[in-house]
Amino acid sequence: MDDMTIPGGELFDNRDGEGRLRVGVLISGSGTNLQALIDACERHEINATVAVVVSNKHDAFGLERARKAGIPAVFVDRTAYTTISAYNHAIAEALDDHAVELVVMAGYMRLLGQEVLHAFPGRVMNLHPALLPAFPGASGIKEAFDYGAKVTGVTVHFADEHFDRGPVIAQEVVRIAEDDTVATLEAKIHAVEHGLIVEAVGLFADGRLEIDGRKVRVLPER
Repeated sequence: MDDMTIPGGELFDNRDGEGRLRVGVLISGSGTNLQALIDACERHEINATVAVVVSNKHDAFGLERARKAGIPAVFVDRTAYTTISAYNHAIAEALDDHAVELVVMAGYMRLLGQEVLHAFPGRVMNLHPALLPAFPGASGIKEAFDYGAKVTGVTVHFADEHFDRGPVIAQEVVRIAEDDTVATLEAKIHAVEHGLIVEAVGLFADGRLEIDGRKVRVLPER
């Protein structure tokens, strides 16, 4: 892939009335990382706003977090669609209906289809609780712990059609202490996730990310 500056900063013309990046967040669960994004947007720590939250689970608590913040909350029921393609197309439509510019998978526990990836090229981020390419998949925290790794961490990357692949935007190391349990390690990982996803979205909003093949370069402040 040739160098490509990710469309951020002033390159979009459909931002909200205050010029903030419109973010769509995909979730499957409690939405603690969603809450970190909502809080950062409300405090104007990043030049973004959460425009819509979409979940594949009707009882995901993250939908309630969205409603409490006055953000549209959308449940897309996989069983209502005869094909996975139709299901992913419905997700893309929900995001498009809210003029989303960046899609963030924050605990979305499904492989995102090409219908969404092609609708938002270079504009889909995924948050993973390990240092990719190590320990991909839904059980990354437990697998790192069971392996006996001394360090693990958090990765934010641009998503592609392969599970937990795509150019890495940011990573942060989390050390596994001798007295850690899976539960304490999970708590440490989640604390790092909250900061790293906000940082990555902020960089995108400011137009400071550039894809160069497998690498993502962080550009200087303008």
